[in-house]
Amino acid sequence: MIKYLFSIITIMTLSACSTLPSQGPSSMDIALLDSNNNTASNDYAVVQLDEKVVHQVGGFTPTIFSDDFSKTLNTKEHAALGIGDKLRINIWEATSEGLFSTEDQKGTTIETVVNEKGEVYIPYVGQISVDQKSIEDVRLSIENGLKGQAVEPQVQVSLIHNVSNNVVIVGDVNKPGQYPISVSGLQLMEALARAGGSKQAAFESQVYIVRGDKHGSVRLADVVNYPKNNIWLSKRDTVEVLHKPLSYSAFGAVTSKNLLPFKTESVSLAEALAQAGGLNDNLADAGGVFLFRFEKPDRMNQLVNTEGQTLYDGSIATIYRLDFNQPKAFFLASSFTMHDKDIIYVANAPAVEFNKFMSTFVTPVLGTTVNVKRIAE
Repeated sequence: MIKYLFSIITIMTLSACSTLPSQGPSSMDIALLDSNNNTASNDYAVVQLDEKVVHQVGGFTPTIFSDDFSKTLNTKEHAALGIGDKLRINIWEATSEGLFSTEDQKGTTIETVVNEKGEVYIPYVGQISVDQKSIEDVRLSIENGLKGQAVEPQVQVSLIHNVSNNVVIVGDVNKPGQYPISVSGLQLMEALARAGGSKQAAFESQVYIVRGDKHGSVRLADVVNYPKNNIWLSKRDTVEVLHKPLSYSAFGAVTSKNLLPFKTESVSLAEALAQAGGLNDNLADAGGVFLFRFEKPDRMNQLVNTEGQTLYDGSIATIYRLDFNQPKAFFLASSFTMHDKDIIYVANAPAVEFNKFMSTFVTPVLGTTVNVKRIAE
């Protein structure tokens, strides 16, 4: 009977690995998939977290406007007039007997609005096209049009109500609305300051910019800390600020399995594990701590050969592995920075899987055998 019982247990052991309940793959499963040359290994890369990896890709990575998008925004545009702008035009002459002179002064002031055709009317000059022209170009056009009619005319043009050179700021700001671009130009941070700033913390706010068919976005904190992101805005730009908290997920043999927020701008792997309550002493495999994320190929090329790897929206599925049985793992985890939407997974210890097998399969079989033996007696 005992021999027969052990035969049953052996057969069950060989088949039970794929049937035991589990929260995810074991550290052995991931190691084997990485070492075998099959389709699964092409789906993701496994990287052992060591000093080299931490040095090359473990630091904080700011969000930056893409090169294609930033090239359209990183240069200040010259202010140009447009439909609806209100102008004040001062005209002086050298004598009190001129066209625009009066008994009291040798000049006059005209206030006018750019019409739907992009033109303004100036007496003795007629309709002048001002759309998309600078204030200086308009001043010279008026002055040249008055030569031969006015006496040594001198012209001054100023913009008193800017309608066409505006940006729109919406979303989670304290004062959404339209804001004019001055002659000196308008940078992103200045525009956001005019709108009263974000309602939320800078590292939890995402800034989106739309210009025509171009779109770009960065973290507000990265606009504050990295001058390259403080771009010049252009008329009709739409700036939207949204509350987008950073977060990560923790699964497996951790104390708190949950979706967890970043509490500061930068969070290390060690801090993330601590926020999840740390490794569960009764379940965790200290050598099986994994971080799942999508990495850009240019970052991964520093570590592994990515040729033939499957791309997910231009990124490579990457698994970083850390062995907390080694004391240096704590220093490595403290130096490795988390990214938004990272996933931490801690595998169960082999002993836990063995205990599952014993309680699920062996103990019921042994109990049944004992009962049968008692009945037979």
